[in-house]
Amino acid sequence: MKRTSEILAFVVILIVLVGLPAGIFGYKALRTTVTGVKTVDIVARVPEQGGFTPDRMSFQQGEKVRFRLSSPDVVHGFTIPGLGVNVDEIYPGKVVEVDVALDKPGRYAFACTRWCGVDHWRMRGVIEVEGAKGAILPAEQPPLYQQLGIDIDAVLHEAHDLPTRRPSASKGRSLGVTLPKELSTADKRRTVSPADAFRYLRDDPANARLADDDVWNLVALALLEDTKSEALARAETLYERDCAACHGVDGKGGGVAGRNLPGMQKMDPAMPSGPADFTGAGMMFAASDVRLQGKLMRGGMGTGMPEFGSLYTDEEQWAMITHLRTFLFDK
Repeated sequence: MKRTSEILAFVVILIVLVGLPAGIFGYKALRTTVTGVKTVDIVARVPEQGGFTPDRMSFQQGEKVRFRLSSPDVVHGFTIPGLGVNVDEIYPGKVVEVDVALDKPGRYAFACTRWCGVDHWRMRGVIEVEGAKGAILPAEQPPLYQQLGIDIDAVLHEAHDLPTRRPSASKGRSLGVTLPKELSTADKRRTVSPADAFRYLRDDPANARLADDDVWNLVALALLEDTKSEALARAETLYERDCAACHGVDGKGGGVAGRNLPGMQKMDPAMPSGPADFTGAGMMFAASDVRLQGKLMRGGMGTGMPEFGSLYTDEEQWAMITHLRTFLFDK
């Protein structure tokens, strides 16, 4: 009898130690098989410890994926803008699950959205979704700065025509002046720097009666009129999340993460170190929207600034440029 009890106890222990984990594993496998969901574990670590693991993944169009996100060190965030995925917080020791349907082929960037260290901006990754065999993907248009042949790395000389007061779009609107097509059409206006826009309007005989400050108010109107308030509010949120740490909340380039960056001095000794100062009228008034968008999309080669072209929609990119203008212009 005692022998039988010992055997029974051993069987129970064996079931607990082997059967239960196997059962859990089997349940997970069964769940994956039944629902057709592929489970992928992604570990987020501070960049010095490797960032995201894995940081490159490939799937087939039509697959359903469950990302299991975890962190062993600090709080991270996770976003796949192209797939509409946003996880604000991944706490250490916790697991966050996100289900994603990969319905469209393409290349989708993902990134950390929580400040996790000085190299936070290096926490990036890519998801490749392959289409059906033989499928023809639509060709992507090159960025506007490439279409126009603009060298966004060329040294920019400061503008000399500067306002004596802060320009205001609302004051420009109150003047009742109809802006010329070169400044009222977004595609054309984006290729003109604020300094060139001022000179264009100043030299127009129709504006002879206007003081220089009023002409600058018209420039502000041209630059800020197109962007909807909702898009501008979104850009402000993105700036706080992605840009303020280096460029500063005030846009002056003094953010804690951007101090003592090497800049492009190895490539050109004349270039300043550190992040751009968006309140510097001389440089900002000399740069067209297209040039600024190119920097945003591609990143600053050699400056430490990452690219945001894969993380922002086209609307978000142009809204961000408008937001940068508000450091010097009033809406």
